[in-house]
Amino acid sequence: MGYSKLTFDAYIRDPEAWNMELPKWALELNNKGYESVSAIDFYDDIFGEDLEESCVPEDYKTGEYGGIAIERVKKLDEEGNVVLDSKGNEKYVGKRYTITKGNYELYDLIDNSENFCIIAPVSYAGRARINKNARYMYALCIEVDYIRPDGGLNELIYSWERELMPVPKPTYIVCSGNGLHLYYVFERPIPLWQNIFDKLTEAKKYLTPRLWTKYITTAYNKIEYESITQAFRCVGSKTKGNSYAMAFKCGDKVMIEYMNSFLPDDKKLDCIYKSNCSLEEAKEKYPEWYKRRIEEGKDRGHFNRYKPIYYDWINKILDGAVVGRRYNCLENLCSLAVQCNIEPEQVEKDCRMVAEKFEMLTEDDKNHFTEYDILCALRTYHNADEQAYRRRIDFISAKTGITLVPNKRNGRKQDQHLKIARFTRDLNYDNPNGWINKEGAPTKQSIVQKWRLEHPDGKKADCIRDTGLTKPTVYKWWNI
Repeated sequence: MGYSKLTFDAYIRDPEAWNMELPKWALELNNKGYESVSAIDFYDDIFGEDLEESCVPEDYKTGEYGGIAIERVKKLDEEGNVVLDSKGNEKYVGKRYTITKGNYELYDLIDNSENFCIIAPVSYAGRARINKNARYMYALCIEVDYIRPDGGLNELIYSWERELMPVPKPTYIVCSGNGLHLYYVFERPIPLWQNIFDKLTEAKKYLTPRLWTKYITTAYNKIEYESITQAFRCVGSKTKGNSYAMAFKCGDKVMIEYMNSFLPDDKKLDCIYKSNCSLEEAKEKYPEWYKRRIEEGKDRGHFNRYKPIYYDWINKILDGAVVGRRYNCLENLCSLAVQCNIEPEQVEKDCRMVAEKFEMLTEDDKNHFTEYDILCALRTYHNADEQAYRRRIDFISAKTGITLVPNKRNGRKQDQHLKIARFTRDLNYDNPNGWINKEGAPTKQSIVQKWRLEHPDGKKADCIRDTGLTKPTVYKWWNI
C-alpha cells in the first residue's frame, strides 16, 4: 500500500495495515479538530491543473512549467556499487523528477520510495531547481522546528487565533517528523519576477521570527531562515524513524491582501498590486479594470517595442556572449521577440542561428549549448507573460553580461525629449552632396551617411536604433 492516500483517519481505522507510527504532533492536531488530508488532496489543492502536460522529450512543449521533486538516493559507480567517502560512509545524491499536470510522477514517488523526498510549492522553467528558473509560487511555506513539548503547539495555534498582533493563519499544517511546516496556499499562483521574489523573501523573514518565539520553540535564539523556494519533505513520504509526513487542513487559501494585513508598510507585497486602495474599493472605482484583471485574470497590458531593438540584441550577443551567460542572452532575445512582435518562425530561426554560434564557444564537453537550451529559452516567447515585457536594463546586464546604457534625456521629460529628437531628425541639411530630397526632408541615404560621419566607430545595429530606420535600409546605404 502506498502512502499518497495516507490520512490520520485512514491510519486509525487500520493501524496494522499501514505498518507505521504517527508523526510527531499528528495526534495533537487531530484532537484540536484539524482534518487530515492525503498527499493527493494536498498537492492537487496546491498545484491544481496548472503544471505542464506530461510528454516524452520529443513532444516537449514550450511556454509551460513543471514542478521538481528530489529523492535522496545512494550514489552508485558504473558497476552499480555504492560509492563510499574517505571515512567509509555511503555517499548520496539527489535524483530529480519533473512533476507535470495531475502530479502523477509525485504520487508514484511517494508510493514507491522509502527515501528522503522533497518538493517546493513552486514551478520551474527547465531542469535546474535554481531561483532564476523559478516561475510561479503556489504556496509560501514556513518551517517551525524544535517545538516546546510543554505547550509549544498550543502557543503556535494561539499565534493566529489571538486578537492582539496575530500572525496569518496557514492553509495547511504538515507534520514533517519532528517539526511542522506551515503552508500558506495562494488563491492564485504568484509570478516570481525578481521584484516580487525579493518582496516575498522580506515578508517571510518578517513572519518567521513571529512563529519562532520562546513560547513556541526551544530554538527561538537560533531561528532558521529558508529561501522562499526551499523544498520541504513531501507529504506521505518517509520521515525520521518509522513515520510518514502527514498534512492537516487548517484554514482557507490566502490572497495577497490578507497577507499584507499582517505586514508593516515597508514589507507589504505592493509590487503585485500597485494600487493603495483595497480590492473592494477598486471594484467600485474601476469596474472595467476589476473585471479584466481580477475576475478574468488577464494581463495588465503593454506596449510593443520597435523591431530594430530585437535585431540589435542579436548583434550584441553574437559579439559579446560568453560561456556561462549564453542561455540568458538567448532567453532575453525571446523576451524582446515578444516585445517587438516578431513572428514565431523568425524567432525560432534566429534562436537556432544564434545557438549555432554559441555552441562554437564551447570548450568543455560537459557544457555544450544544446537543443534543450533553445527550447527552454523559447518558453519565454511562447508563454508571453508580463515577465517577458517588463525587464530593467540593469537586470538584463547582470544576467547576460552584456553592458547596456539607458538612453539619456539630459533631464528632459520624455515628450520634450522626443520633440527635440524628431526636430533634429527632420532638419533640412544644407549640404551640396544631396542630403535633402525634393520636399526638403532628409533622404534615408543621407540620414545613414550623416549618422556614420557622427559615429565613425558605430555599428549598423546602433544606427538602426538611433535613426529608427529599418534594418534593410541601413544595410542598403551603409557603404554607399
